[in-house]
Amino acid sequence: MPSTLPAKSSKSAFVAPTADEGVHGPSVVRQTPEDIARRELWSESSFGVFVHWGVSAILGGLWHGKHVEGLAEWIQFRAKIPLAEYAELAKDFNPADLNARDWVRMAAEAGAKYFVYTAKHHDGFAMYHSQASAYNVVDATPFQRDPLAEIAQACVEYGIMLGVYYSQTIDWEDPDAVGPSCNSWDFDTEKGDFHSYWRRKAAPQLREILSNYGDIGLMWFDMPSGIPAECAQEAFSLVRELQPGAVINSRLGGGVDADYNSMDDNYFNNFLPVNAWETAATTNDSWGFSKLAAGWKPVASLCETLAYTVSRGGNLLLNAGPDASGAIPEKVQEQFAGIGTWMQRAVSAIRGAGPSPFAASFDWGYVTAGESSVYLHVADLGKQELSLRGIASAPDSVRDLGTGTLLPFTLSEADGRGPLLTLELAAPTDELPRTIELAFTELPRVDQSIVQVPGSPLRLDVWNAETGAGEALRWNFTMATPGEYRVVLLSKETFGNFNPQWWADGLTGTLETEAGSTPFTLRRDGEELYPILHYWKVVRSEIGVLHVSRTGQHKLNIEDLPVVDSKWDRGGVNMIALRLEPVASED
Repeated sequence: MPSTLPAKSSKSAFVAPTADEGVHGPSVVRQTPEDIARRELWSESSFGVFVHWGVSAILGGLWHGKHVEGLAEWIQFRAKIPLAEYAELAKDFNPADLNARDWVRMAAEAGAKYFVYTAKHHDGFAMYHSQASAYNVVDATPFQRDPLAEIAQACVEYGIMLGVYYSQTIDWEDPDAVGPSCNSWDFDTEKGDFHSYWRRKAAPQLREILSNYGDIGLMWFDMPSGIPAECAQEAFSLVRELQPGAVINSRLGGGVDADYNSMDDNYFNNFLPVNAWETAATTNDSWGFSKLAAGWKPVASLCETLAYTVSRGGNLLLNAGPDASGAIPEKVQEQFAGIGTWMQRAVSAIRGAGPSPFAASFDWGYVTAGESSVYLHVADLGKQELSLRGIASAPDSVRDLGTGTLLPFTLSEADGRGPLLTLELAAPTDELPRTIELAFTELPRVDQSIVQVPGSPLRLDVWNAETGAGEALRWNFTMATPGEYRVVLLSKETFGNFNPQWWADGLTGTLETEAGSTPFTLRRDGEELYPILHYWKVVRSEIGVLHVSRTGQHKLNIEDLPVVDSKWDRGGVNMIALRLEPVASED
């Protein structure tokens, strides 16, 4: 059926089931007019900067000279560092190089519109001046400044929304903060009383944060598993009372409704909420500062991730981990500067833009939509010509936003399969995605049918499939070019980013086409880079052949194959799509 291009402001409340390390489950997104209005500024921002920072930056992932596996900010837990020894780090924490204006300016110049600061991470050390606990950056260190106050002021100066992260359930400094991943090496967890921790420390600190730092646009809670429902409700009520304009993410727990869904870290589910969701992602393989940081993401990959996120109706929160001196590592600064370079041409296609109007995704890149424009983010640098199916009317102009060049285009129905818009691309000027604007006087209509561009591969995304009995996946689509097509099942590696896994090897299913049924077994027949995930590859599994003897509508089913949509679920294949690839003739 035809569809009018959606604007970002049309975000809905559909919530797809996800699983985030077993603790970051989905939450109901509230949809009263008041809730929608509260979320509007956050939603329109599309892009934010996260900062993970604390005394763990002194260690930088090393304990007694040895690298501790895992995330650097989890080193106290991973190495079971005694609290007495870890607390001594504060005496040496003196980040004289901290310049909050530089931090926030970096975010602003990258095109971000909100900034989330870790007021207290899992180690329990408050990175602001807390009156509720002397275990804080002002009273326990020689630094004796309040970074949160300085960041709040800088956010006002640069017109950036202030967000605050607070680890409400995990606190390795407090003997009563019992629950998942608590401090069991210093304390007898059987004697702990979570409500005592909540009354003494967590609730008072939340009140401080919400009362003392001006307008807060976002409260970013973390680690919802194990929190009593009444404690979560109290936190929710405090935010609504003291910062009624602040949005709340879905990691508060306790069954409390959220303003938006926090997806799994560094990861995108296949079945994403239509809107009101956010993925938090790192720039390397750690959130907190690591002296041995690896897995640095290329700038082009980060730009692709941002374009993909907006194309699916979400927000991206990209992390920076300052070192113990308060300086953001040079490599991180270069990454954000590179994003800023790209955003100079792509900002109208990102900030305030909405999801793709097309039913299918594209191997060459991503599509976003504005008030009266459609934007093509072309990540395939070798692409010289591009065709789109289903846009009912010709654009007024097609422009490469990087160069300002007007691009030639044609709109035709030469093959009788509906409108085909073809445009010639200008050569890329750098390694970053090209952003092409299709400008219209008013929004055109877009046919939601899946129709092949003549002679090209065709993607059948799993989220566009109809689900039949026995969890069968079914697609209806139109082929424009007869011939033989290789059916390739594309799936994702999963598990943690330090140890990607592909658990689908040997799974079986049945491919059903008009020619009959063909059983298949999944194998790793190849792999492709997946820039939006970076640490996890796309696995190619060739499962059969589709013989297209005629143009027109066709059907294809996948039967008896367990399909999952979780980074942690070993019970099936994390399927992205089928790709129908033309088989070259030997003539």
